[in-house]
Amino acid sequence: MAKKTVKKIFIHRFHCLNNYGTAMLGLVTINELQKRYGADTQFYCQCNGYSSFDEIQSELAKPIQLSNHTVKNFVTSKYKWVRSYQKRKYLIDSSEVAGYDEIFVLGGDDLSEYYTKKIYRDLLQYWRWSKAAKLFLLGQSIGPFDAWRNRLVMKHFYKHIPIFVRDVWSKDYLKKEFGLDNNVYQSADLAFMDLPLQSQKKLETEILNHYRLEPKKYITLVISGLQGKYYTSDKTDYFNAYKSLITNILNDKNFIDKKIVLLAHTFPPHGDEAAQINDFIDFLKTDSFFTPEILNQITVITDKIMATRARFILGNGYMTLTGRMHAAISTLQMGTPAIALSYSAKYQGVIGLNLDRTDLIIESNKPELWQNASIVKLITDKMDYIKANYDRLSNEIRNKVSIQKKSVEETFNTIASKL
Repeated sequence: MAKKTVKKIFIHRFHCLNNYGTAMLGLVTINELQKRYGADTQFYCQCNGYSSFDEIQSELAKPIQLSNHTVKNFVTSKYKWVRSYQKRKYLIDSSEVAGYDEIFVLGGDDLSEYYTKKIYRDLLQYWRWSKAAKLFLLGQSIGPFDAWRNRLVMKHFYKHIPIFVRDVWSKDYLKKEFGLDNNVYQSADLAFMDLPLQSQKKLETEILNHYRLEPKKYITLVISGLQGKYYTSDKTDYFNAYKSLITNILNDKNFIDKKIVLLAHTFPPHGDEAAQINDFIDFLKTDSFFTPEILNQITVITDKIMATRARFILGNGYMTLTGRMHAAISTLQMGTPAIALSYSAKYQGVIGLNLDRTDLIIESNKPELWQNASIVKLITDKMDYIKANYDRLSNEIRNKVSIQKKSVEETFNTIASKL
């Protein structure tokens, strides 16, 4: 009998579990591919030392074969002119991915200019990798591009690479700006899928009991560690706004039976939100309103509880307010309303257009909103809106999420059919 061939798959941009958003994307990808490819699949990812393979395995329902991807260091010379050559060679060399059958470059919005203008370097690298193995851009928000190098590479090098975008805006943009159509597929954010362990009700009950939380009896706040880069550069303004918001909630008769949960959604190297929350609690203690009795109504979750347990916390609350988009997605995925504090177009694409929930987005990347705490009025108005329309919103969210889940399933079916 012929020996089965092991399929080797590299999942790029899945480094660790310390960003629950990125973790969800990687876990869903592994889970969905293993369903279709079977147990004879070897997965590779580039672990950065912040998570172990055992941690990743603990978030999956079935055992997998998982190995570390070895990064090739091209730039080694002590001479500047040689290093310059080596950097350019790096862009056209595919030896790092030799031996893989398929490469999946996970989205988000890394292929946009929100974080750097030099996207063309990644685009050229992926194009070269596509010559060595089947390469898929998966769950992406792409663009907009202002830098001419980014536009040039996208227009002339990406006509045959399968691109699965997570929002309608990206699909329309790629077609209109670069003439990309036949190789661009409408998909959805991968995190709309159930996580591999999400069906384990015992796990759900355990995490809620551990933090003494009752379903629908708390409001979750994810105080984003992206403050400084987005929202406002003034941390005092940032904290003051959240302090005012929590004070309002605890004094509001409409939410008199609700606790507050502060949940850390990212950990180093992705932003230390646990430390951010600890600083915020110290900040609250300087205000006489926040007596030990009042602070008792705030549950602080700064432990790294992993993506599945974080989703259970988010989805079982009454509502979520978050500056992390995937915390909003986890909440919405379980049919619970979430107010998203947007800092980029990806919120409108993934939540506004895909879920038809522009009514739950606040454009918050404006320092003046935080400077005078007017952001608090915008948030409390949204909270009152959710309270008044809770059942309708929950039902509409569930219906839209089911469509997104089907879209992700179709994405992986399409990928499997391209073997």
